[in-house]
Amino acid sequence: MSLEQILPGNSCIITTVEGSGAIRQRLLDMGLLPDVIVRVERKAPGGDPIWINLGGWQIALRQKEARTIMVKDPA
Repeated sequence: MSLEQILPGNSCIITTVEGSGAIRQRLLDMGLLPDVIVRVERKAPGGDPIWINLGGWQIALRQKEARTIMVKDPA
């Protein structure tokens, strides 16, 4: 499943960042790496953007970006 599908208030573990090019590299440079735990804090009306917590940092992602981040349940 993708990060876009996670409801606010829930955490997940990144498994992979799909795609290629500058956007993928920017996401990786921000620390969105495999095995990292992120928490979806909130979503704007319509779901865009999505705010996540990554190691204490608040990051806003577009839906398009969140769709490329594959995640799994932290359990």
